[in-house]
Amino acid sequence: MTFGVWGDSDVGAGVIGSSDTPTTDTAHVRPAGVVGVNKATRGVGVEGFCAQGTGVLGIGGADQPGVAGKADTGPGVTGTSSQGVGVTGNGGGMSPGVSGNAAVGPGVSGTSDQGAGVSGNSTSGPGVTGQADTGPGVLGTSTDGTGVTGQGTSRPGVLGTGADAPGVQGISARSPGVAGSSPPGPGVSGISSDGPGVFGDSGHGPGVRGLSALGTGVEGTADPGPAVSGNSLSGTGVLGTSLSGTAVSGTSTSGQALTATTDTGTGAVIQSHDGVAVSASCGHPEPDTGQSIGFSDPPNRGPAVRGQSWFGPGVQGVSVHDAAVDAFGWIGLAASGVTLGADINNGLRVNGVIISAGSARFVIDHPLDPADTTLTHAFVASPEQKNVYDGVVTLDDTGAATVTLPDWFDALNQHFRYQLTPIGAPAPGLHVNAEISGNSFSVAGGPPGGKVSWQVTGVRLDKWARANPVTPVTAKPADQRGRFLHPTAFDQPVERGIGVPPAPVRTNRREEM
Repeated sequence: MTFGVWGDSDVGAGVIGSSDTPTTDTAHVRPAGVVGVNKATRGVGVEGFCAQGTGVLGIGGADQPGVAGKADTGPGVTGTSSQGVGVTGNGGGMSPGVSGNAAVGPGVSGTSDQGAGVSGNSTSGPGVTGQADTGPGVLGTSTDGTGVTGQGTSRPGVLGTGADAPGVQGISARSPGVAGSSPPGPGVSGISSDGPGVFGDSGHGPGVRGLSALGTGVEGTADPGPAVSGNSLSGTGVLGTSLSGTAVSGTSTSGQALTATTDTGTGAVIQSHDGVAVSASCGHPEPDTGQSIGFSDPPNRGPAVRGQSWFGPGVQGVSVHDAAVDAFGWIGLAASGVTLGADINNGLRVNGVIISAGSARFVIDHPLDPADTTLTHAFVASPEQKNVYDGVVTLDDTGAATVTLPDWFDALNQHFRYQLTPIGAPAPGLHVNAEISGNSFSVAGGPPGGKVSWQVTGVRLDKWARANPVTPVTAKPADQRGRFLHPTAFDQPVERGIGVPPAPVRTNRREEM
């Protein structure tokens, strides 16, 4: 290897460089391989240039850093390289490979055209450590590669701690601003008392990207602020990808665990091929019973959105001017419950056919005991779309009367049926004297001045009814034969019930939504 400066010493300094005022006094410095003292207003203590090798190389043993730099205004250690590493350090024991302290500027600054700006390797301590009062502790700038890269086997590859500023900050035009890779622990870990633990700002790509094979892609914990915050002008603010674990996980003790806000695009886009796209849970199990709600979704049959709550609504939609919940599908809305499948306040409009697998009923408070009892009636069913009309008419002096029907009666009904019942006394001769025509019919043969209760039914003939006729008996489709609308009523298992259509055959082609 070729070195710009090489110094080897057992006790004192191997090489001493001084400008402005020569000096040989080394009492004020600790034993080091290379010591540079500059008493001029500006300049560097030690500077090394090398075409292909390392400009300055330091190897430290025990608890001492390989290269240590301290400056009041500029970088403590600065390295510039066209192909290799700007600054590289190997530290032994608990000492960092590269350590820099600065009052105003970066503690360690590395600039590289193709390689890493700063690279540090340590057996047990941090690879690179930087401390600055106002500027970044570690600053890395690269045109093609990574500004700062850290790899840790048991501890974080890059660790940043900031009181007012971000612990780790990365700015990149095309690639990730901060990239971390670690086999067992987090690739990038940030701890901050006031600001974000990890902050990413990007013009085109993700501000913060997390990729995990088994664990969490991006994980953040914050007391007052957001756990993970992403801001992007054209790309993805926060992107999490995981092969088997959680892509993005948010936990908050008092605020929002996860929030998404956008001005023109979609706040959150979530897709799942086999599992649940969105799963939300609120509340806790009953303390006495510990009951929980379990779900077992077969492949490719999980819901897109799932909400679970112990005391409130599982999913709630609120809209001021439009539908609170808008559902579209093979079955637009499927609901089931322990006591009621659906509870609807106000009116219900159905633009189609109401199909009841059982009986239709109304339940009201009992008129004689409304506080303690309910009254239930079943609806009247018919194999025809039938309308029912009735009333009471008084006969004239000849024992006849004309019953006038609504002016739309003839336009709505056909196939009429009649029933006449005399009130007060028998009327053997009572009969329909003239059938319905011109929205009226007449009766005769009763006692003069008598009363007659009448009932007329008609079958609908309007355009909608003709387009949707009732077929009383229909053969079940091939996929429903051998199955039942009410399997338990026929002593059959619930699995033989007729439910939603079978799942479609899955292909590898992603359907366009």
